[in-house]
Amino acid sequence: MKNKAILLGVIAVTLLVTVGTVFAAKPASNLAGAQKVPWHLSAAVMPVPPYGSLDIQGSDTASKLIVNQPNGKVEATITGAMNGLHPDTTYTVYLSNGYTKYTPLDTIDVRGTYKWLVLGTYAHDMVITTQKPDGIFFGTGGYPAGSFPYTAAGQTPENITGKVVGNEITFTTTYSGSYNPGYSATVSGTIAADGIMSGNSPWEWYTTDGHATLASGSTGWPGLFISTVQPFTFTTDDSGSGSWHVNLRANDLGTGTKLLSVWINGAGATVLISGTFQVTA
Repeated sequence: MKNKAILLGVIAVTLLVTVGTVFAAKPASNLAGAQKVPWHLSAAVMPVPPYGSLDIQGSDTASKLIVNQPNGKVEATITGAMNGLHPDTTYTVYLSNGYTKYTPLDTIDVRGTYKWLVLGTYAHDMVITTQKPDGIFFGTGGYPAGSFPYTAAGQTPENITGKVVGNEITFTTTYSGSYNPGYSATVSGTIAADGIMSGNSPWEWYTTDGHATLASGSTGWPGLFISTVQPFTFTTDDSGSGSWHVNLRANDLGTGTKLLSVWINGAGATVLISGTFQVTA
């Protein structure tokens, strides 16, 4: 009987400890919990070129980025466990603003306002207002550039139709005013990575104002997140592994929700870019 009483006493104490643990709930404001943020090769989320030249295949999946928001004075901790990089190499970590993944468009969007120069002398306006999914587009223009409504002597409004296929563009401009009415010319050329159009058919021409849209999203580094956390370095070991850790405090974050990303540079070029993640102060 005595042993039974001791056993019941132990069970009761155990229940008290268990129940006490259940009711010791974390405050509602607690944001603790490790979040794994994916790494990407630079070419996977930014335009190529210039990105991708020094990417190391497999380093994105071999490396880990862990973000935690504990209670206390530290608002957030960010830890990089890096693997698959070049051995015995120093890399620079940039704690950066968030970004939007660069995504090439199926068809380059040429809608917009341009000036295009013929033979280095004759500047025309061009406003492309409509573009169909198959790349066919329509717009208006005029000569000389900047003289809308192009009604004075030697001036003319123009009607423009064309098509984009890949990075190649062809369009026809037709004079519609009193100056040389009905005259038309068809030009062809290419669209460069910066959205500039140019060609040599049937004569040299290129755009001086305006840019075609080749993609959606960000096209480059979004800038340093906060001046109090300057870029810093880590060095890999002989197997290409290394680690780093940074604490963000209240004065680093300010108030509200912030969007961040982490960029890793080596040999002067970006090799890894994390996904965009949020931290709440």
